[in-house]
Amino acid sequence: METFEFFTSSLEECKQIAAALVEVGCCAKCLLRFLGESKSSSYKVSYQRVFDELVPDKNSTFGLMQDCPCPSCLGILQKYADDAFLIKILQKVQEDAYEFSDYQCSLILPVCIGIRQRALYVFLKNKFGDLYSIQEDNLPTVKDVWKWSCGFKVGELLSAQFQSKSAFDIRMTFTYPESDKECLFLLDTFPDVFKKRKQRKYAFETFTRANVAKALDDMSDSKFEDCTSCPPSVPVVECSCEISCTHEPVFVAGRYQKYSRVLSQTPWIVEGKRVMEGSVEELICEQILSTFKPSDHRFSSSGREDVDVRMLGDGRPFIVELIDPHCVIFSKQDMSLLQQKINMSSKDVQVRDLQIVSREDTSILKDGEISKTKCYSAECWCERPLTETDLIKLAGIKDLALQQKTPLRVLHRRTAATRERLIHTLSAEVLSSNLFQLHLNTQAGTYIKEFVHSDFGRTTPSLGELLGAECDIINLDVESVDVDWPPRIDEIEKSDGKAAIDAINHKLAENNEQLKDKT
Repeated sequence: METFEFFTSSLEECKQIAAALVEVGCCAKCLLRFLGESKSSSYKVSYQRVFDELVPDKNSTFGLMQDCPCPSCLGILQKYADDAFLIKILQKVQEDAYEFSDYQCSLILPVCIGIRQRALYVFLKNKFGDLYSIQEDNLPTVKDVWKWSCGFKVGELLSAQFQSKSAFDIRMTFTYPESDKECLFLLDTFPDVFKKRKQRKYAFETFTRANVAKALDDMSDSKFEDCTSCPPSVPVVECSCEISCTHEPVFVAGRYQKYSRVLSQTPWIVEGKRVMEGSVEELICEQILSTFKPSDHRFSSSGREDVDVRMLGDGRPFIVELIDPHCVIFSKQDMSLLQQKINMSSKDVQVRDLQIVSREDTSILKDGEISKTKCYSAECWCERPLTETDLIKLAGIKDLALQQKTPLRVLHRRTAATRERLIHTLSAEVLSSNLFQLHLNTQAGTYIKEFVHSDFGRTTPSLGELLGAECDIINLDVESVDVDWPPRIDEIEKSDGKAAIDAINHKLAENNEQLKDKT
């Protein structure tokens, strides 16, 4: 049989304290809390056994008091810790159809819970003096006790392991209508903290867990007792609880190649109207979203190319942040099949090295924004044929510093500024009398088009200045983005296209069937 471990070894003292708590309406679990029981297994015993051991002499009002919400936990460790409520949690998880292997529970409690705990603590200190020697900070919290008593039960219902930290979160938000009213005395006691917050322009909550906890820490017991009743009154209304489920974001990374000169990277919408049909983001994300089933997503990449610029070579690194995904369990082979499905859906965009990465890994994209280099190939025109001397001159250029004012074509959406950028190497080969192919290795953020035609003198020096002749650009390709991320993936032996599609469709069908079974 489970033995209790209270702050005092004297059973008679514990019974006296328990009787006082029962008299003001406390529930069985709050009896254990205020007796300092910190052993999680103790909170799994029946409430009847707690009362039988600690309150053997029950008066006639005992039954009536236990039918009311506990003045300490507001009924959260009563009504919201019984089997009927746990079944509601199961039903909500099944209804939302998430895929998970373990879970955590988050409880958002009414702010006044802290005030009520302090009021009961002061009541016991006043009633029992030195006999009640436990420190308030050593009392188990309502959150901890709920998890100790219910976490494993929810796990049995869900056939999943309860963890203190998990990507899948079952959140219970408790609302108590009288919470702000019970905190009002703090407005007069700490006007600089609470009135200032209440009078702010924007709609902030006046009372938060953080500022109420700090105020209570700054109040002596005698001052606190002058401001509010100790013990707290039995609640006249119950808490309500909203159950919600969320999954931490999943990050899918890869590299994309773009072969179209009429395709924007992200949806191009002006004043609510599409300028172009489709985008790189949409072509990549359509299949990813249907597979992971998130509530939202964010697409980001290591830079971006213009609509009329192709992205060649090994492609441009990108990340799709999948917010609150419902399907999350995928093997490397599943990701390979998903990659094939994306690539078969469009000839304009292809992806490679598709994989799930950690949140920490995503910082590599941002860290490389300035340090990375890029290689370009541009088909250019010059008003005169290039000579061998011109080619030698261009090939000899190393780390050429450009002063580039914000291009006129993007000035409407970017800050006007002059930025220094480096062209590390430069070379050219003649295509015909006035056409040549230009190859460049540059610092990230260099405007190549403006370097070629000078943007009406806003980029200096320009290619035209270097050659002493007017130049313009016809076509531009990005040959490489020199960021060694995400890691390369050795391609699994490719099956024919139909087999790949069939395999991933089978996986999706399995997921859907499993989700149906749960509901």
